[in-house]
Amino acid sequence: MSDQFMYSCPYCQIGYCQPGEATYVRMHDGHLVSAPNMLVWTCDICGYQEFDRDALTELDALLGVTETPPDAQRAKVQENFDPTLARRLKP
Repeated sequence: MSDQFMYSCPYCQIGYCQPGEATYVRMHDGHLVSAPNMLVWTCDICGYQEFDRDALTELDALLGVTETPPDAQRAKVQENFDPTLARRLKP
């Protein structure tokens, strides 16, 4: 895959996040929302996953969400994370 479709992992700082698909699930106004085949970026080393911001923005527009809930914001990287302890997940 071309380097233009990958970026450095914000979690382990070693691997590269590559595009893929996964099911996005969350609660919205007391209802379970499940969106299959959403674009997700997955680290090839530690397995960290981050849903594509454009895809989430589009889903929020369909649901009528005007602001991003705090639990849907980007996860913070652990400050004392040791990248040498990262393990590759088997497919």
